Amino acid sequence: MDQPAASSIATRRHRSSGPRVGELIEAFLDQLASGGASSHTFGAYRRDLRGVADRMATARGLGDIAELRLSQVDSAGLEAGMAAWATDHAPASVARAWAAWSSFFTYLISQGIARANPTEAAQRPKPPAPAPKLIAGGDVSERLLSAAAMPEPSSPSAWAERDVALVATLGLTGLGVSELLSLSLGSLRRDSSGGLVLVTRAAGQDQVVPLQPGLADLIDAYLASRKAWLGSESPDAAFFIDASAQPMTSSKVQYLIQRLYERSGLDSQVPEGTAVHALHATFVAEALAHWAEVLRDGLTAPPTAQSRRTR
Repeated sequence: MDQPAASSIATRRHRSSGPRVGELIEAFLDQLASGGASSHTFGAYRRDLRGVADRMATARGLGDIAELRLSQVDSAGLEAGMAAWATDHAPASVARAWAAWSSFFTYLISQGIARANPTEAAQRPKPPAPAPKLIAGGDVSERLLSAAAMPEPSSPSAWAERDVALVATLGLTGLGVSELLSLSLGSLRRDSSGGLVLVTRAAGQDQVVPLQPGLADLIDAYLASRKAWLGSESPDAAFFIDASAQPMTSSKVQYLIQRLYERSGLDSQVPEGTAVHALHATFVAEALAHWAEVLRDGLTAPPTAQSRRTR
């Protein structure tokens, strides 16, 4: 009869060595109960400790918590268990489970059972990004772009092509106002496939933002109207300018967006503090690319708009 290899025996002995985690958890819970912990606290600790331990056992290729030993609960094992726990638990539940395991190991160290607390070396799972805030009301992108395409006749800054391109750029690219205002005419380039892109500088590095065909058409319409007015310009000139040919400012962009919300009847539906940031999530959700093509075909600037623009 063949004898098992010495390395296989050593591996099995290592995996089965040390106290069982499930039994240690029960001892810790007994101490909590004897210390007067409420049934709610007791139940939360039990769910979090045993639940994460089960995930760790699975990550280790074990059947369940009954097979998990203390020697297998290191920082890597805890990271794996917590990451699995985070896939179907809210961030608050993950934070609570992390605190439970930290308290558990504090107890084990005080009893001389463990030498270190792996929660101090393990990397916590990153919470999921918060859901983007959307502008309620329906047809938001259509209503905003329609308003931008028909500026207020009395406005001295009326410029349909620019307003549509500006709103669509914010909505489709996700650029912030400061990034938008940092663009120059030289920021508009073609990539290796011939598609139009915007190149911005972020953290000292170039960030390439591809332009969807519908958005590229709207930007082309804006630049064509601008060239008809100002002629050739330096690549260093600001990408978005006002009706006096001066670079747009943050306050002017914010004012333009706010006026479009008001004229579209959407100002009461914009999440507080997200007047610009909510544009991108809302536009993407409503598939603006299709509407941009419709606007491209029908966009015409008011005849009085260009006459108001002076050098």
